[in-house]
Amino acid sequence: MNQDVLKSLLNPIRMKIFQHVLMNEGVTTGDLAKALPDVPQASLYRHINKMVQDEILSVMSENKVRGVYEKVYAIQNNPLTSINKIVEEEDREQLYMVCYTFAMSLLMDFGNYLKRDSIDLPEDKVGFRSIPLYLSDAESDRFLRGLYDLLEDVLDHEPSEERTLRKFSYAFMPVEVKGGDE
Repeated sequence: MNQDVLKSLLNPIRMKIFQHVLMNEGVTTGDLAKALPDVPQASLYRHINKMVQDEILSVMSENKVRGVYEKVYAIQNNPLTSINKIVEEEDREQLYMVCYTFAMSLLMDFGNYLKRDSIDLPEDKVGFRSIPLYLSDAESDRFLRGLYDLLEDVLDHEPSEERTLRKFSYAFMPVEVKGGDE
């Protein structure tokens, strides 16, 4: 799988664009501007163009509106399908690259946060933790189901003055305890 495509999709604005196009067949830039009102129009066009360049989106048609052609976008290649294939095939090298890209996108996001003129981690609700949990398979399933339920409650929130776009990322995996260290 093309790592640039995965990296492109890990951008929170592009992920929102991807989700909106995936859930709504035939989306225009105007539709996306309404769905993502907190994204400046120039940035929105830049993100869409990057997704077209990475072959995530394609122009499925053009509508003539008041003498101007408006592009209608659709999903061209769903990177999630490629990731699912890598998972199914247990391609360890590709799995490592997916995880590496994920981790690097977190570092880039945090690096961009640190470049702000003013930062206040507690006020901005910034946090990162690694919490070891001893869980049976059944307890893991319950934990993840509860986490998914929490996420479902907030996934469809529309942008507003009170809301800040935040990125929630996690990794959940078994780890080996070496030499009794935890």
